[in-house]
Amino acid sequence: MLELRSNIRYEDERFLMFVMDQLANDYEKQGQEVIRMTLGKSELPVRTEITEAMADAVRDFSKASLVYPGGLPELKEELSQYYKQRYELDIPPNNFVISVGTSTLFRNLFQVLLQEGDEVLLPFPYYSLYHFCALLAGATVKYYKIDTDTMALDMRSFRDNFTSRTKVVVINSPGNPLGNIITREELYHIDSIVGGQAVVINDEIYANICFDEPSESVMQLDHTVSTFITTNAFSKGYRMYSRRVGYAIVPDQLVTPLTVIQHHTLLTLDPVVQYGAIEALKHQDDVCLLEATYRERRDYTLAKFRDVPLAKALPSKGGFYIVLECADFMQTVGIETSLELAERIMERTCVATVPGSDFGLPTTLRLSFSSKQYHKGIDRLAAFFMNVDEHKAADKRDVRLGS
Repeated sequence: MLELRSNIRYEDERFLMFVMDQLANDYEKQGQEVIRMTLGKSELPVRTEITEAMADAVRDFSKASLVYPGGLPELKEELSQYYKQRYELDIPPNNFVISVGTSTLFRNLFQVLLQEGDEVLLPFPYYSLYHFCALLAGATVKYYKIDTDTMALDMRSFRDNFTSRTKVVVINSPGNPLGNIITREELYHIDSIVGGQAVVINDEIYANICFDEPSESVMQLDHTVSTFITTNAFSKGYRMYSRRVGYAIVPDQLVTPLTVIQHHTLLTLDPVVQYGAIEALKHQDDVCLLEATYRERRDYTLAKFRDVPLAKALPSKGGFYIVLECADFMQTVGIETSLELAERIMERTCVATVPGSDFGLPTTLRLSFSSKQYHKGIDRLAAFFMNVDEHKAADKRDVRLGS
């Protein structure tokens, strides 16, 4: 008999985003048109110059056959120049570790920095990657709150849940799923509480998609006493979702450990997609276009749901997502879980959403801005939440049919 040597309940840890995306696939195979608001994957194709750079690398064997377990030196150089131009920071190329997106980097960082029994402090709501990586490392998970009304970091909950056993703190700005932005003042307050005891990892993957004001990079902070690490990737602003190029900016002491892990578990990241990433850094105008597009979609959603009494759109400040708080609607029509709500929406509107339980918010849905038919999808969702009497009547019919 096969025995899994783990306390992780894998069935309970399913990423429901992919469950709903697969359900969308099933609907489409049956000939139905689905509006997908699931994955944080831009609807726009990769810019032509980026694709051509990758195609050129495929055709050039001297490029396509390069093996660098920690990433191409050329990409590290370009990233160093990018941070100098954007943030006026001098970050040596050697302090960038390249990997297949940020997910593997989080897994590897947690393996290096945590032991069983250590604590990791995560934002609540959280992106499920952080939670799952902590489980894999055998760490104890604790949370600090993001206020869903003000989108501000609840500093009291941060202070109360930071203990002598905390070894890693994760911050995410702009955040997934809320789109909250951590201010410079809050970052310094975090540093004063952490006091050098724990490593602070800031996931800045949405830093170039800010709707009202720019987000702060932790790399810009002066005279901090804690160790800060930054993670970022090319999957969002540069639309290279499936190409999987991410990076971490780490202190000297972590460069070798992270690179050696990739010696054995990754061997090398495809150089072809890294040449695409080098080209992507030359096209900041594309990022600005995406930012403006998603800002308009944010505004449309807030306006559309302003008159929906039982569901509320939370005011995202950046990123790819907006959250609907659906507690009143769920209670009124008798829906118990966000997965059940998402499935009912699919059944009745053919709009695919992500259950908020993925992020610790069981009465919410997360919507991705990245759909060609976004406005149409929002119109369908608003109509769905307005038709309360229809849902109640349908439930009564279902009960009669079941009996």
